[in-house]
Amino acid sequence: MPDLNGMMLFTAVVRANGFSQAARDIGQPKSTISRKVAQLEEELGVRLLQRDSRNISLTQIGALFFQHCETISQEIEAAKAIIENTHSDIAGSLRIAIPVSFSQEVIGHLCSSFMRLYPNIELDIQFTDNDIGLVGEGYDIAIKYGPLQSSDLVARLLFERQPILVASPNYIKKHGAPATPQELTKHQGILLGTSLSAPIWSIGKGNRKIMATFQRKVRVNSAKMVKRFALDDFGIALLSNTSCKQEIASGSLVPILQEWPMDPIKVYGVYSSRRQLASNISAFLDFISKRYSNQESLTSIVK
Repeated sequence: MPDLNGMMLFTAVVRANGFSQAARDIGQPKSTISRKVAQLEEELGVRLLQRDSRNISLTQIGALFFQHCETISQEIEAAKAIIENTHSDIAGSLRIAIPVSFSQEVIGHLCSSFMRLYPNIELDIQFTDNDIGLVGEGYDIAIKYGPLQSSDLVARLLFERQPILVASPNYIKKHGAPATPQELTKHQGILLGTSLSAPIWSIGKGNRKIMATFQRKVRVNSAKMVKRFALDDFGIALLSNTSCKQEIASGSLVPILQEWPMDPIKVYGVYSSRRQLASNISAFLDFISKRYSNQESLTSIVK
């Protein structure tokens, strides 16, 4: 029987997209985690991870094994939650607003898992890009990009995403790759946004930040469709590195302007400061914070 501890460390590495981040997340030395995963691979007689100096990726058998490890991990966490919640039953309704650009597949999986873990919870989920009023419109939580805008609201950082510019090899072959942000003006771009969004990307960081314009080919409020259009050679796209990790590894999308790293995209869970933080709100934010990256990676793997 495979070592359970090794399986959980392997799962932590996949969730964190690397050994270094996994070591920080679980508070164990990187060398220990690497050794345990290597021992697990030796015990199973297969390679689970492809490693190079900068990245890791799952092998085909590794992706299948990870799905089962993840199921075991969720069962362990569910068992722990039963003990932890013996004296504080999480119940009631939650009305949640989520940006349209979020993956509905990922959110669907997460909310199903949340309701299985807390069967007395009732969810009302609305995908919207409207500037909603939490109290006035009866929302308990809003998932939002960027910093807190109102002093009446409390924002909890859930996770960060590193944005990256990508294009297909065919697009680059036909149009070339921009050498500087200023050269984006000559290129077609796929804009993630609403009807009010302008074809402008903030490229770089700090004093080396440039507001770069591009020729909008498509505007759509779905990150999944942005990636689809990029794969189909219609232009350059700005995506999170996690959402296109598999495509970059396979070579179907190519990073561009990597010497111009951008500020991370921050995602917050926002709730009203006028009410005491309810246990069901706290439980949902904790759950999303811990599970979103893992579910996003798993959904990408199984497609």
